[in-house]
Amino acid sequence: MILVDKKHRLKHNKVMPKRVKKNKSIFTPIADNFLKKISTADKRIRRKIFKYGFWIVGIFFIYSLISSTYGIKRIVTLQLEKNTLIDMNRQEFVKLVDGQKIRNLLLHDKEYIEYIARTRYHMVYPGETIYRYQGQ
Repeated sequence: MILVDKKHRLKHNKVMPKRVKKNKSIFTPIADNFLKKISTADKRIRRKIFKYGFWIVGIFFIYSLISSTYGIKRIVTLQLEKNTLIDMNRQEFVKLVDGQKIRNLLLHDKEYIEYIARTRYHMVYPGETIYRYQGQ
């Protein structure tokens, strides 16, 4: 609904939105001056600004690659750790398979049990004589 007051101004019954503060940053004058200098400066100054900006961005990029959480050093370290874990996993798998083979031999093969008893525990049948030759 629109109302008209005595001075013929239009008034709205709606709540007016809050004004947004237009406080300018401390760096606003510097940025404005910088943009004016760039736009009115000659090519030599623009090239210098571009060159220094490029170097600053490049140095920051290299620094972030070296020292950040996902930097090159961390990536290389994690890759080496991954390779070590893969090798350890393969070795453990080989031990597991060998253990299963030995278990099956011990459960089902009497000749293997006799071989283990003779070689590891130096067992012999009663009345059996063992001859050992010393190597040269």
